[in-house]
Amino acid sequence: MRRMCLTVCAALTMPLAACQGADRADNPSSPARTVTLQGNASYLEKVMPTPGSMLRVQVVDTRHPDAALAVLAEDSFNASSVPIPFRLEIEGKKIEPNVQYGVRASLRDVDDKVRFKTDTAVPVDLKSPAPLELRMVPTSGEKIE
Repeated sequence: MRRMCLTVCAALTMPLAACQGADRADNPSSPARTVTLQGNASYLEKVMPTPGSMLRVQVVDTRHPDAALAVLAEDSFNASSVPIPFRLEIEGKKIEPNVQYGVRASLRDVDDKVRFKTDTAVPVDLKSPAPLELRMVPTSGEKIE
C-alpha cells in the first residue's frame, strides 16, 4: 500500500515540476526576460517643446529616498511635439519581487534645464505593465540630476 501511494505521488508531482519550469520561462517578471514600459508624457500648457528638447523617463524604486540609488532604468527621447511617446526596456534581472516601482519624467531643453516634470513618481506594476499617461507640471527651469 505504501509503495503504491509513493508511486501515485511521484506520478502526480513530475508533471507539476515540469509545468513550474515552463511557467518561469513564460513569466514576464522572470529574471531572463525584458519588460517593456511604454506610454506618453504630456503637460496642459499650450506651448510646444523648444527645438532640441528631450524627455527623460526613469523607473525608480520608491523605497529609496536617494534619487541616484533609486533609478532602475532610464532613457531619453526626442520631444518635438506633445504628447511625447516613450518606450523603455527594463532588464528582468533588475526587478525585485514585492517592490513598488514608480515612473518619473522630465522635459529638458537644449541647455539641460528642466521645463516640465512629474511632481511625483507614478506607480507602475512591472509584472504586467499597462501603457502609462504621465502628466508633467511646469518648473522654474532648474538644472537637476
